[in-house]
Amino acid sequence: MKVDRINLYRVNNRNTSFEGITQRMPQYAMSSFDNLKAQYELCRYAKFYEALDDKIFPQNKYIRTENFSFLDKIPVYLRGKFVELFKSITSFPNLKFSSARIENEFIQQIRIADNPQVKAVMAGYDPVCSVGLNKAFPGSDIDKAYIVLDKRYNSGVPDSELVARYKGSLWDNTDQRILSLNNENTFPEVYTTDQMFGILDLLDRLTVRFQLDKNRDYFLAKREYDINPVTAGEFNIKFAQHNDESEISKVLAKNFAYFIESVRDGKMIYSADDKLKRLIEQRIYLSPFAQMSNVTQMGAHTRLINKGIKPIKEKLRNREKLSAEFNFRDVETQFDFIKDLVKSVSKDQSGKYNKFFQNDDDIGARFDRLNVLLV
Repeated sequence: MKVDRINLYRVNNRNTSFEGITQRMPQYAMSSFDNLKAQYELCRYAKFYEALDDKIFPQNKYIRTENFSFLDKIPVYLRGKFVELFKSITSFPNLKFSSARIENEFIQQIRIADNPQVKAVMAGYDPVCSVGLNKAFPGSDIDKAYIVLDKRYNSGVPDSELVARYKGSLWDNTDQRILSLNNENTFPEVYTTDQMFGILDLLDRLTVRFQLDKNRDYFLAKREYDINPVTAGEFNIKFAQHNDESEISKVLAKNFAYFIESVRDGKMIYSADDKLKRLIEQRIYLSPFAQMSNVTQMGAHTRLINKGIKPIKEKLRNREKLSAEFNFRDVETQFDFIKDLVKSVSKDQSGKYNKFFQNDDDIGARFDRLNVLLV
């Protein structure tokens, strides 16, 4: 569920030795609005935020602190103009509009990443993430995003390299001020149709061999209501227990489950080939693995939230109030909050406004308990 330094291919073969180290941002003197605009324009590039490999390169955080230092150098007389610049680029504080801008940025980058060798045929994401619920801050990530690619012709280039190049384009071109690709576990999952069908065929054969398909109705029922990762993911845990890794690694089976569930249950926002889309949907419908897999609980969460049984996260409810009140606050207060929004792209915001950023519980810890059992 993560793009890291070893499998992110730089677009057009540039910087193929990229190691996941944050690059230092040129610093302009904050003496004019033109300089400020030029400085903030640099904030669109992921290379100045690199946060995916902080555990490997601890210097990243210090370099990002330097990169963000321009915010504290903005003089009082330019702060109101910076607030207006931020709002014009991101649509903040209207969270419905800022969420739509995030979704549109994702679609735009999908189209930009298409190339003579591959094109995107389907894409989507979690319908009840902050973007799907129209409550996303600018620079938010987009949860459980997926892209399915189709090869235009057989070039002889391995699918893994085609995917890496495509991801490299997303990394290089996505405007991080609008949509962040810099958070662990939220980079879009990308597979070619050949990869997807090939892995699904193998997983289905193993599912039948392990006789897990005999409990299909039981596992389908879990998809309806269970949102506890460990109990909901019972099928995947049992699959991992049977899997001796002679044909597929447990890590790949786990990662593919996250991907295929997004294709199955996600909000589809892009489709470029109706015939192939129907073929993919039919293949997933007929797949015992794809039907019983439940590592994301995406369908259950969507169902419970839409029925009003499960409330949305408290931080999202707090954002609703902020959205309504923000324009009535003084410029200094607005500026102070926007500084944190700019830094939140790489999770470097202060703790001052945690109620707008912090989840009700540690989601990572909940899923870690499941993921440990899958590998």
